[in-house]
Amino acid sequence: MNILKSSFCTVCTLLATIFSTHAQWVTIVNGQMWTDTDGNEVQAHGAGFLNLNDTWYMIGEDRTDRWHPDVNMYSSKDLKTWKFEGKIIKNGVSHPDLGSERMIERPKLLHCKKTGKFVIWCHWESRNYGASEAAVFVSDSITGPYKYHWSGRPLGIKSRDCNVFVDDDDTAYFISTIEENQHLGLFKLSDDYLSAVECTELFKWQRREAPAIVKIKNTYHMLSSACTGWEPSPCKLSQSDSLSEGWSELRQIGNHNAFDSQPASILKIGGTSDTTYLYVGDRWMDPGLPESKTIILPIDFSDGNCQFEYIESFNLNIKEGTWQPTDASR
Repeated sequence: MNILKSSFCTVCTLLATIFSTHAQWVTIVNGQMWTDTDGNEVQAHGAGFLNLNDTWYMIGEDRTDRWHPDVNMYSSKDLKTWKFEGKIIKNGVSHPDLGSERMIERPKLLHCKKTGKFVIWCHWESRNYGASEAAVFVSDSITGPYKYHWSGRPLGIKSRDCNVFVDDDDTAYFISTIEENQHLGLFKLSDDYLSAVECTELFKWQRREAPAIVKIKNTYHMLSSACTGWEPSPCKLSQSDSLSEGWSELRQIGNHNAFDSQPASILKIGGTSDTTYLYVGDRWMDPGLPESKTIILPIDFSDGNCQFEYIESFNLNIKEGTWQPTDASR
């Protein structure tokens, strides 16, 4: 009886291990509208991401009301199953001008380890894009509520399309198109991440937007698009050993229109076996603004090159930090 019981327990343990290992893999499918765990469409355009305690938090524009977007937050353990955490910035609630005189685009999320606060930087704009401002919201908790802290032109500089980046030493940066979209502005942030203290102009007269930065070893890699509104354009890559200077000449990666997308973020998936990098982009106006799709593609920066190809679907194992094409994509 003891032998049978022991054998039964061994089999159960083996089966549990097999099912657990299998459950670590999820299939990411591109070109479809995401739905959350309640069955509702995910509205998080121009998404920003933060990984905290093995949970990915995603914030983005809720374009259900096209020109008056709230900011939604979702959470996921695997980048496929998304739980709606709530509207963390609301029209007419978080700020009296929001939803009337001002709208938010490309909200990005930061965690300041020094203060413990969670900070959102975003594009804070008027309907005719004449304001050219940024805004900052802050919270004690990652899921909010987020309170308005400041808005205006950082260091007095016109600012629009934007992103954030945190370096290895926890120095944070806000990067945006500046001076009527002519250049990119790299704004070093204060220690509490609540204000800009220094600006460096990059890619002067190149008219780049949708910047996304990732650091691999000692090299910074930046993706960006042309300033073409909702129309896609080629994604271009530049690399440097310094954030503030020495960026290489822009060179196209992928196809002629970045597979009908625009960069939003680059995610680093560090696992037990390997590290995978994921390009996250917006497929705007597909077919309308509220229905714009989120595209996720594996991207490889090995040996100074960048492999950026479209794949309809792929399997992702966040625990291991690995991915593989599905049978349909082989």
